[in-house]
Amino acid sequence: MQLKQLEYVIALAETSSFTSAARRCDVTQSVLSYQIARLEEELGTRLFERTTRSVRITERGLILLARARMIIDQVTAIKHDVESLTGLRRGRLRIGTSPAATRMLDCVRFIGQFHNSHPGIHISVRCATAFESIRAVAGDCLDVGICEQLPQYPEGITFHELAPKERLVAVVSTSHPLAERSHASLAELAESGSFIEPRAGSVLRRRVDDAFHKAKVDRTIELELGLEGEIVQYVAEHGGVAIVPHAFIKTQVGSDRPDISVLHLDGAELSVTLGAYTKKNGRSAAADAFIRLLTDESSDRPRIPRSAGVPSDE
Repeated sequence: MQLKQLEYVIALAETSSFTSAARRCDVTQSVLSYQIARLEEELGTRLFERTTRSVRITERGLILLARARMIIDQVTAIKHDVESLTGLRRGRLRIGTSPAATRMLDCVRFIGQFHNSHPGIHISVRCATAFESIRAVAGDCLDVGICEQLPQYPEGITFHELAPKERLVAVVSTSHPLAERSHASLAELAESGSFIEPRAGSVLRRRVDDAFHKAKVDRTIELELGLEGEIVQYVAEHGGVAIVPHAFIKTQVGSDRPDISVLHLDGAELSVTLGAYTKKNGRSAAADAFIRLLTDESSDRPRIPRSAGVPSDE
């Protein structure tokens, strides 16, 4: 019996999906399925009932699940104690970052600073949505998830706010019919053209979907882009409408793009808050040190200036 196998059992029990569990643990589905089968063979019992449509943990699997969670928590605590004594000279740090967080918080700079200060820590970074990051942190497959805040998350997980609430704005090209406006309603935006959106399932996409649903307005989605930071560039060059955090319109030199127009959303209070998810207890010394770096930097970070016609949250 291996610790990884116990992590896989926890992930599969909590997701009820081999695909989701494998994604959460950052392994292929075949690897996870093989390791679960090996563990069942070793124990001489079925831990999960599998059908073509679902995966359900058995009563004996529930017994193992409770023990597995206890063991993983104890191992995490041991690692934390040992890493504290070694002064962060070695260890690992597993980070998940959402596209929005990567764009808005300059995660590459933070990770570089941490690596320079603690070169003995092995760092691995992967792109993950907020939902994927939270599940992975809960399942001990990630140490830190840097992403958008969600209204609810599992018990035992905590959120460290790293940036002020960021208002969402509408973005159109300078040739768009609404380009001369300073604000517009969701209905007016929907009537003016099709939308360029982030992928379905992302926090940003869900916020926008919910806003249109509440306003009882239908919109046409022309294109979904997995790279949220490229949405504004696409709108500027090819047209359409996008609803994004104001920080997305900043150029690399920190000024607003001259090839787009920014509109305040009438009647829609849309915003995102960025931060880091970790476990409340039993974090590794590396995770604690990285969170200290992020929070220290965020306390000194100035608010992002906004263009005329785009109100601040204050």
